[in-house]
Amino acid sequence: MKDFIWDFDGTLFDTYPNMLKAILKVLQEEGLNPPKEEIYRLLKEKSSKAVTEGYDLDFVDFSKRFHQYEDQMDKWPHPFKGVREMLSAVKEQGGQNFIMTHRTVASTKKLLAYYQLTDFFVEIVGEENNFARKPNPEALLYLLAKYQLIKMQTVMVGDRLLDIAAGKQAGLKTIFFDNEGLLKNIPADYYVTDFNQLQNLITK
Repeated sequence: MKDFIWDFDGTLFDTYPNMLKAILKVLQEEGLNPPKEEIYRLLKEKSSKAVTEGYDLDFVDFSKRFHQYEDQMDKWPHPFKGVREMLSAVKEQGGQNFIMTHRTVASTKKLLAYYQLTDFFVEIVGEENNFARKPNPEALLYLLAKYQLIKMQTVMVGDRLLDIAAGKQAGLKTIFFDNEGLLKNIPADYYVTDFNQLQNLITK
């Protein structure tokens, strides 16, 4: 593959610990105290929206509150080992890096800037773009059209089924980043557990 479209949370950055703490805090404010393992599995198998659906909460309000708490965390999330080298290798081989995330573009850029990774990306598509949420492929189709990406040379990389499903519906190759072994039977074209394996999938 030449051009890479990346999910952000749980794929490029280890953000789930902070996300989980923030979500649990909002749920506690709502008088709910579910096991953290249950919420984490919902996040990994589906998304934060599934949490609000499961507990009959307003998604917009919930998202605003949990992102505020997430931004206030003392410890910043960090990129996974090998991310910088991977992004650099894609560019060196003539490819491009993009991000498609449910996170806001602003918060994504903030984290990338903190670790000096901003310049590796051509564009970040996030909440502000108002595309349909994954697994809907709308945001991917936008990137394909805008940058005239060749489908057979473009890959969607993510850590959840919805990332892989969006990639498949857009006609792209897909890579499932499985660093935990939590999810099974994800119908991706490739499976990797670390970024060294990912580098082997870059083509000129």
